[in-house]
Amino acid sequence: MSGSFRITRLQPSDAEAFRTIRLAALRTAPEAFGSTYEIEANRPLSTFAERLSSSAVFGAYDGQQVVGMAGFMQEAGPKVSHKAFVWGFYVEPAWRARGAGSALVAALIEAARDVVEQLTLTVVEGNDPAIALYTKFGFTTYGVEPRALKTSAGYVNEVLMTLRLPSGADAKPKGT
Repeated sequence: MSGSFRITRLQPSDAEAFRTIRLAALRTAPEAFGSTYEIEANRPLSTFAERLSSSAVFGAYDGQQVVGMAGFMQEAGPKVSHKAFVWGFYVEPAWRARGAGSALVAALIEAARDVVEQLTLTVVEGNDPAIALYTKFGFTTYGVEPRALKTSAGYVNEVLMTLRLPSGADAKPKGT
């Protein structure tokens, strides 16, 4: 396993790779996502291609293998279009703590900077590695939504985070 990742913005033609990593995410970390493996596995490939058309989604590749993903979608409407919501962040367990997550977040921030002024996201409370990663890139916590997700194991709270994107600022972690 290298640790050097190629980050690529996924296009509708990458729907199969996106489907693969999305289903892996839902299977491996079901408590972290609003959807379920069962629902997504039954969706046609065209649904995944449509998502790649409506969102900016990035894949982390080690060689030809997609090992992580993250996306953002700009809010619709004149009063909220200055914001985008980060969604679907996931890195395969064997590839964590090797730089794929940082590379994905940096790519998201860089791409979003040309589109919006602010990113928002939610992360399951207790997912300290993800919270630390987002914090490293300047995201700050502004609240906790209690009982945000209902899983077979019970309710899960979500931490609400935001990042302002002043023009010209670097998309680098703090302290680098």
